[in-house]
Amino acid sequence: MRSGKSITAVVLIFMLGAATGGLTAHLMYQNRVEGMVRGGSGAMSEMILKRMERELKLDGAQRDSVRGIIQETHGEMKQIRRQFRPQTQQILAKSEERIRALLRPEQKEAFERIIEKRRRQWEENGDGPRPEGTPLGGGPSLRP
Repeated sequence: MRSGKSITAVVLIFMLGAATGGLTAHLMYQNRVEGMVRGGSGAMSEMILKRMERELKLDGAQRDSVRGIIQETHGEMKQIRRQFRPQTQQILAKSEERIRALLRPEQKEAFERIIEKRRRQWEENGDGPRPEGTPLGGGPSLRP
Protein backbone atom coordinates (compact mmCIF):
# COMPACT_ATOMS: atom_id res chain seq x y z
CA MET A 1 0.00 0.00 0.00
CA ARG A 2 2.85 2.38 0.82
CA SER A 3 4.48 1.81 -2.56
CA GLY A 4 1.21 2.79 -4.29
CA LYS A 5 1.07 6.04 -2.34
CA SER A 6 4.73 6.71 -3.09
CA ILE A 7 4.22 6.17 -6.80
CA THR A 8 1.15 8.41 -6.76
CA ALA A 9 3.08 11.12 -4.92
CA VAL A 10 5.98 10.94 -7.40
CA VAL A 11 3.62 11.09 -10.38
CA LEU A 12 1.73 14.01 -8.81
CA ILE A 13 4.96 15.91 -8.13
CA PHE A 14 6.11 15.23 -11.69
CA MET A 15 2.81 16.49 -13.11
CA LEU A 16 2.89 19.63 -10.97
CA GLY A 17 6.47 20.30 -12.07
CA ALA A 18 5.55 19.87 -15.72
CA ALA A 19 2.52 22.15 -15.35
CA THR A 20 4.59 24.79 -13.54
CA GLY A 21 7.31 24.62 -16.19
CA GLY A 22 4.78 24.89 -19.00
CA LEU A 23 3.05 27.85 -17.37
CA THR A 24 6.37 29.60 -16.75
CA ALA A 25 7.46 29.09 -20.37
CA HIS A 26 4.10 30.39 -21.61
CA LEU A 27 4.26 33.50 -19.43
CA MET A 28 7.84 34.22 -20.47
CA TYR A 29 6.93 33.88 -24.16
CA GLN A 30 3.83 36.03 -23.74
CA ASN A 31 5.85 38.69 -21.91
CA ARG A 32 8.47 38.70 -24.66
CA VAL A 33 5.88 39.03 -27.43
CA GLU A 34 4.00 41.79 -25.59
CA GLY A 35 7.30 43.58 -24.99
CA MET A 36 8.03 43.54 -28.70
CA VAL A 37 4.54 44.77 -29.51
CA ARG A 38 4.73 47.58 -26.94
CA GLY A 39 8.29 48.43 -27.91
CA GLY A 40 7.36 48.78 -31.56
CA SER A 41 10.02 48.65 -34.22
CA GLY A 42 12.79 49.62 -31.77
CA ALA A 43 12.33 46.46 -29.74
CA MET A 44 11.99 44.37 -32.88
CA SER A 45 15.13 45.97 -34.34
CA GLU A 46 17.11 45.13 -31.22
CA MET A 47 15.87 41.55 -31.24
CA ILE A 48 16.92 41.13 -34.89
CA LEU A 49 20.26 42.78 -34.20
CA LYS A 50 20.99 40.56 -31.19
CA ARG A 51 20.20 37.45 -33.18
CA MET A 52 22.42 38.52 -36.08
CA GLU A 53 25.18 39.53 -33.68
CA ARG A 54 25.02 36.15 -31.96
CA GLU A 55 24.75 34.01 -35.09
CA LEU A 56 27.17 35.98 -37.28
CA LYS A 57 29.57 37.07 -34.52
CA LEU A 58 29.51 40.68 -35.68
CA ASP A 59 32.25 43.05 -34.50
CA GLY A 60 31.40 46.50 -33.14
CA ALA A 61 31.58 48.35 -36.47
CA GLN A 62 29.49 45.70 -38.22
CA ARG A 63 26.93 45.77 -35.41
CA ASP A 64 26.58 49.56 -35.68
CA SER A 65 26.22 49.39 -39.48
CA VAL A 66 23.68 46.56 -39.30
CA ARG A 67 21.71 48.48 -36.64
CA GLY A 68 21.47 51.47 -38.99
CA ILE A 69 20.35 49.27 -41.89
CA ILE A 70 17.70 47.56 -39.74
CA GLN A 71 16.36 50.88 -38.46
CA GLU A 72 16.24 52.32 -41.96
CA THR A 73 14.42 49.23 -43.20
CA HIS A 74 11.85 49.47 -40.39
CA GLY A 75 11.22 53.10 -41.33
CA GLU A 76 10.66 52.16 -44.97
CA MET A 77 8.34 49.32 -43.98
CA LYS A 78 6.37 51.67 -41.73
CA GLN A 79 5.82 54.02 -44.68
CA ILE A 80 4.50 51.13 -46.77
CA ARG A 81 2.16 50.03 -43.98
CA ARG A 82 0.81 53.59 -43.71
CA GLN A 83 0.27 53.70 -47.46
CA PHE A 84 -1.91 50.58 -47.35
CA ARG A 85 -3.55 51.36 -43.99
CA PRO A 86 -6.93 52.47 -45.40
CA GLN A 87 -7.44 49.25 -47.37
CA THR A 88 -6.20 47.16 -44.47
CA GLN A 89 -8.57 48.88 -42.04
CA GLN A 90 -11.54 48.35 -44.34
CA ILE A 91 -10.77 44.65 -44.68
CA LEU A 92 -10.32 44.24 -40.92
CA ALA A 93 -13.47 46.24 -40.17
CA LYS A 94 -15.50 43.95 -42.41
CA SER A 95 -14.11 40.91 -40.62
CA GLU A 96 -14.94 42.47 -37.24
CA GLU A 97 -18.54 43.03 -38.33
CA ARG A 98 -18.79 39.44 -39.50
CA ILE A 99 -17.45 38.25 -36.15
CA ARG A 100 -19.81 40.55 -34.20
CA ALA A 101 -22.77 39.05 -36.09
CA LEU A 102 -21.84 35.62 -34.70
CA LEU A 103 -21.41 36.64 -31.07
CA ARG A 104 -23.83 36.63 -28.17
CA PRO A 105 -24.25 39.97 -26.29
CA GLU A 106 -21.80 39.08 -23.50
CA GLN A 107 -19.27 37.94 -26.10
CA LYS A 108 -19.69 41.21 -28.00
CA GLU A 109 -18.76 43.14 -24.85
CA ALA A 110 -15.58 41.09 -24.46
CA PHE A 111 -14.85 41.47 -28.17
CA GLU A 112 -15.12 45.26 -27.91
CA ARG A 113 -12.69 45.23 -24.96
CA ILE A 114 -10.20 43.25 -27.05
CA ILE A 115 -10.55 45.69 -29.93
CA GLU A 116 -10.12 48.69 -27.63
CA LYS A 117 -6.98 47.17 -26.12
CA ARG A 118 -5.51 46.64 -29.59
CA ARG A 119 -6.40 50.22 -30.55
CA ARG A 120 -4.61 51.61 -27.50
CA GLN A 121 -1.54 49.47 -28.21
CA TRP A 122 -1.55 50.66 -31.80
CA GLU A 123 -1.63 54.30 -30.71
CA GLU A 124 1.02 53.75 -27.99
CA ASN A 125 3.37 52.23 -30.58
CA GLY A 126 3.61 55.59 -32.27
CA ASP A 127 1.34 55.05 -35.23
CA GLY A 128 -0.86 57.91 -34.04
CA PRO A 129 -4.63 58.08 -33.86
CA ARG A 130 -6.73 56.43 -36.51
CA PRO A 131 -7.84 58.63 -39.37
CA GLU A 132 -11.42 59.90 -39.07
CA GLY A 133 -14.02 57.68 -40.65
CA THR A 134 -11.99 54.48 -40.45
CA PRO A 135 -12.51 51.70 -39.96
CA LEU A 136 -15.96 50.94 -41.19
CA GLY A 137 -18.30 49.19 -38.84
CA GLY A 138 -18.31 51.55 -35.86
CA GLY A 139 -15.26 50.36 -33.97
CA PRO A 140 -11.51 50.21 -34.11
CA SER A 141 -9.89 47.34 -35.93
CA LEU A 142 -8.29 44.39 -34.21
CA ARG A 143 -5.04 45.25 -35.93
CA PRO A 144 -3.65 48.53 -37.23
